[in-house]
Parts: sequence; C-alpha cells; structure tokens
Amino acid sequence: MPVRGRSLMLMADHERTLHLPSDRPGHRDPPYHSLHMNDGARRPFIGVEPFDVSHGAGFRADEEEEHTVDCRIVEDGGSFRIHQPADAGPPKHLCFVDGVRRTEAHLTRTSPVGETITGLAGAWGAGAVLIGPNGPASIDKVDIGRAVIFSGGQQVWLRPHPGGWRWMCLSVDSEEPNAASQHLQRLMRDTEAAIADRLFAEGWLVVFDGPLHSIRRSRATHVVGYVKTHHRRTLAVEHWQAVPRLAVGERTSLFAMKDERYACYIRVGDPGPWAGPWAGIARLEVPASSGSSQAIATVDRAARWLPVFASAPHRDARAPVNLAPVARLEQHLHHLLGDSRLALRAVREVVMQHNRDEEAV
Repeated sequence: MPVRGRSLMLMADHERTLHLPSDRPGHRDPPYHSLHMNDGARRPFIGVEPFDVSHGAGFRADEEEEHTVDCRIVEDGGSFRIHQPADAGPPKHLCFVDGVRRTEAHLTRTSPVGETITGLAGAWGAGAVLIGPNGPASIDKVDIGRAVIFSGGQQVWLRPHPGGWRWMCLSVDSEEPNAASQHLQRLMRDTEAAIADRLFAEGWLVVFDGPLHSIRRSRATHVVGYVKTHHRRTLAVEHWQAVPRLAVGERTSLFAMKDERYACYIRVGDPGPWAGPWAGIARLEVPASSGSSQAIATVDRAARWLPVFASAPHRDARAPVNLAPVARLEQHLHHLLGDSRLALRAVREVVMQHNRDEEAV
C-alpha cells in the first residue's frame, strides 16, 4: 500500500533555501552566480560543501583524471550557451526513483590453511515517490533486501536470526577488497532499475536519481536521470569553467555522452553565499534515442520545474541539490532497513552460531 503523509510538503514555500540577509538596511545581495563567477578578475574562493560530510563531497572532479572526456555539444551549432527556458509546471504523472544501501558488518572467512577472504553483511532498498494530478504525493513500489556477500567466489550461508533478520547468500569472483561493496551497490541499482521499468510501463515520467546507464529500457521510455555529484570533467575546459555561472532554473547546452545519452547541467537552487560554485548544480540525462529535439524539450521543461522540488538546508544536509521527494524517500527506506546497531548484533550472533556449528562437524 502506498505510504501517504503530509510530511512530504513538496511544493510548500518553506522548502525554499535559506538566505542570509545583509546587515545594511535596504541592501539586496546579488544572485549566487554573480558572487563567484563575474567576468572580470576572479579571486580564490573558499566554499563550504552543502553535503554533510557523511555523504562525501558533491564535487570531486579531477581535470587530469584519465576518464575525463570532452563531450560533443549537440545544440546551438556546437557552441556552448546558457539557456533560460520558459516557465513550465511539473508533469501530471511524475515520480522520483531512488535507493539506499548500508554495509552493516565487515566479514572475513579464514580457511584451515590460513587463507583469508573478505566480505560483508549489507542491506539495500529502493522505491518511488509518486506525484499524480489528484491527491497527495505517496511512497510506493518499495523493495528491501539483505545479503551476506563474500569475494573470491565463496558463499557462506548464515541461518536466519530469531529476531527476524535473514540474509541472501551471495558471492563475487573478484578478490579485490571492494568487490563485495561494489556488488552491494549493483544490487541497489538493479532494484532501482526494476522499479523504474514498472513505472515506465504504467505511464509515469520517471526522475531517476543517478545516471541512466543503470536503466535497461531507457531507450523506449520517458525518463530523466538526475546526477548530483560530479566525479569528472565532461566538457572542454572553457565550457566546464562556465557551468557555475548558471542561475536557478537555467541550463547549459545539450551535449552527447556515451551509452546513448544526452545531458546538460542545471542549477536547482541557491546553496548560500558560503558554498562553492558547483553547489546546487545537477546534471540531467535523457535517452539519445528520443532524438535531440525531444531531448531539448524535455530538459527545457525539467530545468524549470525541478527547482520547485529543491530541498532546504534546515531540512536536508545535501540541500538544495538533493530533491525533497528523494530525501523523504531515503528517510523512509532507512527506517525500513531497521536499526543498524541491531543489524550488527544479529550478524555477530549468527556468525558465532555458524562457527559453533562448523566446529561440531
């Protein structure tokens, strides 16, 4: 059953980002982008990331990183421009799909000859926030999983815990230290994609929190990928440096990425005068199979209605780039995963029982 609640309050005025007024009477502070990205000489600027430290950093791009690419601009005759799309309201059938994951215990398995492999006990969940033409927003299509994952192709079966905790037993062939963690990430992404596929078939426009390469059916469906962290430079240096000039509701020219995706950058909200220039910027992705004209129309509309859902810093440590529906969904999913301390205790108890059973054989 859908989970309904007034707590979403997706379009309320108080979801707007906070603004610190000037001390001078009658003075209006300039827009965020003009504070940092004027056309004259620029001074070094120290910015405070709006992401809470537990979430990592929103901007991590390295211009010398080996995977950095200069994507081809497919709009405006190949020139880079900043667009100011006309106002547009959100679609009548809109949904946001996202997932969470959690490593609950790091594990090792040591053979009788002393060889040790690593693994983990972890959990993941995904779901959607549905926003229809009638009635309040609702959380639906929720799917939760829990697994023990070992590297090196080894599977370890743990019996269910009396408190209701139970785990799938999985393995990955790789023996790399982060192999199990990467597989946990893949389980979450696959669950998100399966939920998105179901919603595509039901006629919803899906905002997928993450890049579109996880979506299997994106070639034939209405979907917008929403990427809020920037791990690498995707444009020529002079274009990349111009992206922070975006004002709220504006977008860059469309460019082509691999895996048959078109993309652009937008600013969804003003993170405050203390933030770095890339704070509040997200990358939108749409399937290239829809054609450039349809892709341009999609990102034009999205650039105007997505800022309506931007979160506020007093509600979300990743404001404004973490959208309010997504933040509410993540909170609900974490609640369904249960208390992490109880999960760790359950893992310890079943591992102790597993070892006792092995010794008794």
